[in-house]
Amino acid sequence: MNLTGNDYANWSDGELRRAESVAHRFLEDNGPQIHESFQAKVQQLQQLAQALYYQPMNLDERLECFARITEIARSLSEDAEAFFKLASEPLVARMLSKIGQKPEK
Repeated sequence: MNLTGNDYANWSDGELRRAESVAHRFLEDNGPQIHESFQAKVQQLQQLAQALYYQPMNLDERLECFARITEIARSLSEDAEAFFKLASEPLVARMLSKIGQKPEK
């Protein structure tokens, strides 16, 4: 299994648990900065959407606005996906490693 360049299939349960813990701590410690980054992008999108409605624009200006919306939305999506992968991949790898194992007593 190669999710983001890490071969989690070769990691021990303890290593996977530590990776989960580190990811959780990173997201918790950086929550305010992550929030600010997402909030800034959402505000930019909101401003561009309002500009499309309230400001008279020629075709070139509208196309430029749509291009900026695309760039910001893509960046927002990429950031969200990266944070999701950071936290979920060790967890998923640990769950998959337990498939087929005998339950603990």
